[in-house]
Amino acid sequence: MKKSKLPFHYAWVVVVATILMNFFYSIVYSSFSLYGASILAKNPDITRTAYSLVPTLHSVWCTVFLLLYGTIVKKLGFRKVMLLGALGLAIGYVIYSFANSIAMFYVGTLFVGMFPAFCSSTTTGSLVNRWFGKYNTTLLSISMAIGGFGGTVGSIICGKWLGTIGYEASFRNMAIIMSVVMAIVILVVRNAPEDVGEEILWGSEADKHAKSQEERPGYTLKQAMKTYSFWAMAAIFFLYAGAFYAAYANVALYMDDLGWEPAVYGVIFGVISTANVIAMFLGGYITDKIGPRITILVLCVAYAIVAFVLGFTTPSVTMMYVVCGLLGVCWLFCKVLHTPFALCFGNRDSASIIAILTACITVGASVGIPLANIVYDKTGSYAALFKGLLGVLVVCLILAFTAIRKQPGYDKVGGPDARD
Repeated sequence: MKKSKLPFHYAWVVVVATILMNFFYSIVYSSFSLYGASILAKNPDITRTAYSLVPTLHSVWCTVFLLLYGTIVKKLGFRKVMLLGALGLAIGYVIYSFANSIAMFYVGTLFVGMFPAFCSSTTTGSLVNRWFGKYNTTLLSISMAIGGFGGTVGSIICGKWLGTIGYEASFRNMAIIMSVVMAIVILVVRNAPEDVGEEILWGSEADKHAKSQEERPGYTLKQAMKTYSFWAMAAIFFLYAGAFYAAYANVALYMDDLGWEPAVYGVIFGVISTANVIAMFLGGYITDKIGPRITILVLCVAYAIVAFVLGFTTPSVTMMYVVCGLLGVCWLFCKVLHTPFALCFGNRDSASIIAILTACITVGASVGIPLANIVYDKTGSYAALFKGLLGVLVVCLILAFTAIRKQPGYDKVGGPDARD
């Protein structure tokens, strides 16, 4: 194998590239919800109900494409996949910029829903697993946490553009930004260590001696899908994501129902993002040290406190700050835990497994959010929902402690094949 002439391992170049990708992806995509009011104001024939299907279709198309993600990565490699992601998102935003009917917006959802998975957390987690044998969750969480600041920047930029140049030009500008940045990222990213004459950094002996991804130890996706552990883990992601997003999507409405002013609960709601950034910096490293089983226990306890407060009490402003802070911590599960879960089956096909687990998150969110609204319409409050979610958390814990094998090291990084 031809050795790299660089004075440092090329894996670090890949990590920096993912940080750049996630930062600008957050600028572009995280600000999408800000466009709704401007779009509806300029297109009075589009009803709120019809437009509400746009973000819903984003989740639907994302789920469909994630099921194909592993196969596409194997055929094209990460660089071409990232190129498709950037182009697809850009095309979708350009369609939105010219859309003058709800039908055109629905066409745009096909691109904006499907392709972001190619240039966000799914690809970041898969690349980290491809290049590193240890501290995978730490590195993913750092990349996602720094990238998360892009959402704050994007909201500021988008807000100014909406007030000056309008949503059409704003969509087109965002498309240009994403395309230019991803062109830079694609130039420096490589699909695997062997492409630059390197070995996987901090890998096991089996990983280091493998000459291709297929030779690395672990399960294929088909082999993993034949195990109880895989389906139990998929169920955990579905259930936990449903529970989390049921609260995340409705906690602001909950505070409004309490009669609080938007100026008050807007500040409180912002604590979720702040807490999540802090949690990702710390939580990734902690997860690498204690393993996903204990991490799930901690996150389920944190969410149980949220569910108890919202289900059994009328929270004060102070308590709601605590609730939103804990939600920010719980969001760690949906953003970075798919990496150590995938590595429980080894490194061989972790990209495919990460994609499936991410799909379970999007499906869970699609179920949890409307379920919360159904409960509210039937009962007039969210209390019954949060009481019921306490039982869901118990199920998640049972699945976690029975699905993740108990051999030393297996519930940490890479399973027994990746241990020193």
